[in-house]
Amino acid sequence: MNGAETLARERIFSDRLTVDAKGMLCIGGASVGDLLQRFGSPLVVGVEETLLANFERIRDAIGTAWPGPSAILYSTKSNDTLAFRHLLSRAGAGGDCFGEGELRSTLDSGADPSRVALNGSDKTAELIDLALVHGVTINIDAADEVDLIVAAIARTGSPARVNIRLKVLPDELGPYMGGSTQRHGQGIASVRRAKWGLGPDAAQQIAARLQQTQGLELTGFSVHIGHLSNRPEAFASIATAFGATVRKICEKLDLRPSILDLGGGWAREREPEQRGVPIERVTVETQVKAACDALTSALGPLADPVEGPVPELWVEPGRYICGNAQVLLATVGSVKEDCGFRWVNVDISTNNLMRIETGAFEYQTLPASRMHDLCTTAQEIVGRTCFRSVVGAGRLLPKLVRGDLVAILDAGMYAEVFATQFNSMPRPAAVLVGTKGEIELVRVRETLADVFAHHRVPGRLKWPEKE
Repeated sequence: MNGAETLARERIFSDRLTVDAKGMLCIGGASVGDLLQRFGSPLVVGVEETLLANFERIRDAIGTAWPGPSAILYSTKSNDTLAFRHLLSRAGAGGDCFGEGELRSTLDSGADPSRVALNGSDKTAELIDLALVHGVTINIDAADEVDLIVAAIARTGSPARVNIRLKVLPDELGPYMGGSTQRHGQGIASVRRAKWGLGPDAAQQIAARLQQTQGLELTGFSVHIGHLSNRPEAFASIATAFGATVRKICEKLDLRPSILDLGGGWAREREPEQRGVPIERVTVETQVKAACDALTSALGPLADPVEGPVPELWVEPGRYICGNAQVLLATVGSVKEDCGFRWVNVDISTNNLMRIETGAFEYQTLPASRMHDLCTTAQEIVGRTCFRSVVGAGRLLPKLVRGDLVAILDAGMYAEVFATQFNSMPRPAAVLVGTKGEIELVRVRETLADVFAHHRVPGRLKWPEKE
């Protein structure tokens, strides 16, 4: 098998990856060789068409499966590239935001504030003020947040819209924690120990208080477990537990929610987070239908249009939208063979793909400049840092040599946002390939001066300047 055949096997619906007659990988129609010659190596290459195709697919899936209105709140934490955020706002995406930086960048991009959710377990008074002034919905995560919100209402003169974030613990969820086929038996304990969300009793007490709070609108409830699996049963188990908890609280307090936020974690068809475990390509439509059917059933009259308005369903996808919308390009440097191994150094490292180190992600590596050559040799693709920095272990590729190019797929999710400057290494530039073939710089390459720009050396520690 060669690189082109590997790509054909791994390609998913929104990839815009092709191979030219010379065996060079092309991204959105642009040759990787030309891109690196123009912008330098390493380089992050984003594809506008891929980003928007992913957004449109999950938006349409939710809109079809849910019996009421719905909205997509892009999870900025997965990729905070401002060009992406602006493209998605233009397409109608709201936002899932943690902290002031994500909230401001989302609002500045033109996202509709009424479809922006502020999440987080430790929101500051200043952040709550900002949310209220702009009409952003706050997902309450602790009882003491209510006091902060009440104070912010008095301080700003702005009303507050809030959801209560629930912690749901269905036993059926356990087998799906940690990957589509991996099982570790600690799923429910892991969710219980996580800092987010409120159990049913605590949530009901807060809801009762909110009903009596002037200037505050309890719009509904939210839940987020995060990435589990691509199995429909996993999403159905969360939705069932969420819906049942919401229904119980609403029946006791005579509430009818206007918003239900089902969170993110929607699985992709090619998923580095599977950690090398083969993933069954279950479509997002199948995942979404399972979740929506289960939620509708569990809510009962709360999802029946005859009984009243069906709540607007919010979902917070991040990785699904941006995962394959960026490709990381690198150039081969030193190659060493010894002790039965072949180490191929490239000018990226796990600095640029930190989820390899922190989450055991496994990324697909392509021989970007030799896509027609047979993949015959197992090689360790490694970075330049003093860690092992194994970008890809035992990868079967053509026998790479200095100057060859490689491409790492699915670098759009939790890559640049986690990137570090370990070993004083500047982070790469990023470009965007537009729908009409435009190639534009969207993130400037760092320099060594940038790495140390915020350091200060006291005068007493400096060496005297040499004459």
